Amino acid sequence: MGAVLALLIFRTDFSLIALIGVILLIGIVKKNAIILIDFAISLQREKKLDSREAIYQAALLRFRPIMMTTVGAILGRCRWR
Repeated sequence: MGAVLALLIFRTDFSLIALIGVILLIGIVKKNAIILIDFAISLQREKKLDSREAIYQAALLRFRPIMMTTVGAILGRCRWR
């Protein structure tokens, strides 16, 4: 939804390149969610945390790597002039 909204805001056509970008974005979000949940489950089992605290701790520890991956993908797609 956000990708389509961004295309509308910047008045960009929904081309094949835009479709590839949306698919890439969906893949990154899906991968990040899987990694975050897996990390939270590991914390829950190893440190005996409740679900809410495990998710909070996983989000704190995994935020920087997730943002680095996302920003790297965005900057790799930007057109520098």
